[in-house]
Amino acid sequence: MFPIRQTVTLTGGSVTLHAWGAEVADAHLFDLLTFTSTFALVRENWEEIDRQDVQPEAWGTFWRLAHASLRGQELPRPVTWADRLTLLTAMWDLNDPPELESKLDALSRRASSRLAQLTQGHPTTPSTST
Repeated sequence: MFPIRQTVTLTGGSVTLHAWGAEVADAHLFDLLTFTSTFALVRENWEEIDRQDVQPEAWGTFWRLAHASLRGQELPRPVTWADRLTLLTAMWDLNDPPELESKLDALSRRASSRLAQLTQGHPTTPSTST
C-alpha cells in the first residue's frame, strides 16, 4: 500500500503533503519529471548559470505542484533550498508508485520522439478527417 499523505519538516515548521488524485496525477507527474530534470541540469551547471537563465515558469511549475500537494495549507516561511528538495522528494514518494513508472517512461519517450520530429522539421502525418 502506498502512502496518501506525508508530513515533512521544513525550516519554518511542518506541513502535510497529499498524493494527487487520479484525475490530475498523470499531468502532475509529467510536470514533476520535467521540473526535476530541469532542476538537476541547473545544479550540474550551477557555476555557468545566471539567475535569469532559469525561466520563472520552471519555478511556477514547482510551486503549482507543491500547492496541489498541500491542499490549501500555507508553506511556513522561509522556504530554503533544502526545504525545496524535501518537498520535491516527498512529492516523488507520494506520487510515483512503481506501476506508474513504465507509463511515465513511455510518455517521456513519446514526448522526446515528438520533440525530435518537430526540431528536425519532419512533417506530421496528414489528417484523413474532413
